[in-house]
Amino acid sequence: MKQIKAGLWVNPRVPEMMANQETKNLAKTYGKFWCTWQTDRGDKLPIGPPALMMSPQAVNMGIVKPDLVAKRDAKYNISSDALKKSRVEIAEPEWINPQADYWKQHGKGFVIDVETTEMKKLAPFP
Repeated sequence: MKQIKAGLWVNPRVPEMMANQETKNLAKTYGKFWCTWQTDRGDKLPIGPPALMMSPQAVNMGIVKPDLVAKRDAKYNISSDALKKSRVEIAEPEWINPQADYWKQHGKGFVIDVETTEMKKLAPFP
């Protein structure tokens, strides 16, 4: 939610009028998604187990470095300030489920492991 309203969440090269419905829907979620491709690490292919990425709710996590935002804005020819203004009216979630940040409350998370398995050559077709 915070990333969307702050103009940090973008869909590069997708016109805002098209991305608008997606951002409205995403604003109602808890900012969690399964990341299967770690491009920031330089992976050329989706390698390794998926990771649950998240944005803690109702917590000020600090400030994104303005120079990184400016670099991103220049690369994609967008304006974070314009996005921020266009998203002012996006509705926030009516409530946040207390279990949304389970890891914060319990100090534990979940891990998905990768293991070798036999592949079935034939699968039943519905």
